[in-house]
Amino acid sequence: MKKFLKILKITIWVLLFAGAGVLVGFVEVAQYNRPCKKIEVSIDYGSTDKLITKSNIDSLLLRSAGILKGKPLGYINTGAIEKALREQPYIAKVSVYENNKGSLFIDIKQREPLLRIINKRLESFYLDEAGTMLPVSPEFSARVLVANGMIDDSYNKNPRYRINLLSVSDSIYYDSLLTNLYKLGLFISHDPFLKSQIDQIYVNEQHEFELIPKVGNHVILLGKATDLSEKFQKLYVFYRLGLNKIGWNKYNIINIKNKNQVVCSKI
Repeated sequence: MKKFLKILKITIWVLLFAGAGVLVGFVEVAQYNRPCKKIEVSIDYGSTDKLITKSNIDSLLLRSAGILKGKPLGYINTGAIEKALREQPYIAKVSVYENNKGSLFIDIKQREPLLRIINKRLESFYLDEAGTMLPVSPEFSARVLVANGMIDDSYNKNPRYRINLLSVSDSIYYDSLLTNLYKLGLFISHDPFLKSQIDQIYVNEQHEFELIPKVGNHVILLGKATDLSEKFQKLYVFYRLGLNKIGWNKYNIINIKNKNQVVCSKI
């Protein structure tokens, strides 16, 4: 009797597991054949202006994957869609997944432009927060700090170039002009006072930086992108204790290149 009960118990468990497997199989088949009823596109722009829209994504999807609505979910290659979308220069991250109601979800994180660079041939491109070159959008413009002057770098010659971020903080790496522009742009954008005051970065013949402020009829000679905290602290103190008292149009040039000095002059 005990042996019979034991066999019966084992048989029941086997049947339960087999039934569960069959049920899972049916669910998988049903999901595989379930038609795509809806496509949900979500774009996270962060704190920047939009450079890509849902309409742009719809066009990319049509070119890379064809018409998705109505197609069985099992025939939709989410990995291939992710790969195609990652090739779009304004997309930083993308995730494509589905649910059991027939919806396909596409979550996108847009890159965030840091600088708009206009090189000496008047070619324009962006440098984003991660140090990646981006083309200028034909539809939208990001309101960011502008850098121009004696800049050789070009997006057309080196598309999707990305700065080695180790070179930003480690002095053993060679600091290229683009790396220094990135360091300077990052410093200005993360400082509320500087972000509200500095309108433009100009690169002169010596590849030193001159800053054009929004308020005041003067140019700030910064020099190289070194000792930025010290240099901008001097500028802040001079603005607060100097120009606030004598007037913002008193001088044409404010030189903060040298250590422990602020040298002002009129032209």
